[in-house]
Amino acid sequence: MPRKEFPGDPRRSDSVVAYTPPENNAEGSIYYLVAFVSSMATLFLKSKPIGWLALLASLLSSFTDRQSASGSSGSSRLSTVTLAFTSLMMAYMPELLVLFRRTPNQPTS
Repeated sequence: MPRKEFPGDPRRSDSVVAYTPPENNAEGSIYYLVAFVSSMATLFLKSKPIGWLALLASLLSSFTDRQSASGSSGSSRLSTVTLAFTSLMMAYMPELLVLFRRTPNQPTS
């Protein structure tokens, strides 16, 4: 069946509505708040499960954040993940120090 060609634009020019982008509401993500608060709690309490929660929430915050809500750069996403990772490493710091200070002649306990 041959294709039927229209003699011009089939839309009516008086019915065309111009596109307006949605307003940028600054409601923010709850994951960002959870990541920040739990990162600070990890730094103060040295709690490993809270540190893992902070890392998970920061990754969720960075993955679910809209590009328009975060501004022109992704520095807030990177700083949230960095803070969560740093707080988790600080919680594990005593175990890491014992691991790296062990010499080959020392017996393990």
